[in-house]
Amino acid sequence: MRLATRLLSLLADARGCDAEAVEQLLVGAIEDATRRWPGVTVDPETYVAWVAARVPAGTEPVEQALAHLRLAELVLACACAGGSAPAIAAFDAEFIARDRRTSDDEKQLVRQKLFLAQGDTPPRIARYGGRGELGSWVRTVAARVVIDGARPAREQPTDDDLLDALTVDPGYTPEFAQLKQDARKIVQAALNAAIAALAARERMLLLQYHLDGVGVVELGRLYNVAPSTISRNLARIRGLLLAQVRRSLMSHHKLWGDELERLLEFAQSQLSVGGAIDRT
Repeated sequence: MRLATRLLSLLADARGCDAEAVEQLLVGAIEDATRRWPGVTVDPETYVAWVAARVPAGTEPVEQALAHLRLAELVLACACAGGSAPAIAAFDAEFIARDRRTSDDEKQLVRQKLFLAQGDTPPRIARYGGRGELGSWVRTVAARVVIDGARPAREQPTDDDLLDALTVDPGYTPEFAQLKQDARKIVQAALNAAIAALAARERMLLLQYHLDGVGVVELGRLYNVAPSTISRNLARIRGLLLAQVRRSLMSHHKLWGDELERLLEFAQSQLSVGGAIDRT
């Protein structure tokens, strides 16, 4: 059976596509993979099913969607997911073994996560969607391994622990006493809005430092910059957050003076903003 025929039969809407162009793309990808990684083979029908699962839904012709995928690298990933020893060896040699940013122990953990199933969970290589370079995707997995390894063994404080630390002196106004009851919601909402306005890289840096417990030295190694640069970036991001929280509290809750400053102190003290940062 032609590869294009099989692929198109697996897609929900493949009308108007150029079947010959689809065939050339699929056959060419397998040939490219064979040249790039000699000895790596894959069952064509298995590969076609693998690709079909990664073709994004939409109205564009299938051949255009395929042109946006890293089809040859999907051949290698598919073979690795199937447990092919030559494929895993080729993958390891190109994407893991020569990574200078990870230690030997970290490399071993990367191999385990990528190629070994965890119970009913498939190996992580099955998550590769082919939309970006395989090497970049592997570096992201490796960075996650490094971060997990740097996570302190102690249990991280929760948002509730930090919020419960908020105290109010009896001398404050009844309005502020009532505000204390709503402080959790108010401060979290203000932080959520402030974090949503950050760039994705800034959110990730906050996540790694405040939630994952990765120090500035390790973050410097991950981002290939000096630890002092990480410290400055963290200080700058915290400043942006607090400025946005201040504006939110002043405009939406009409807070001024001591009452505003007390909540700002609280917001600053609880910048381990757990549920507010998207980990994905």
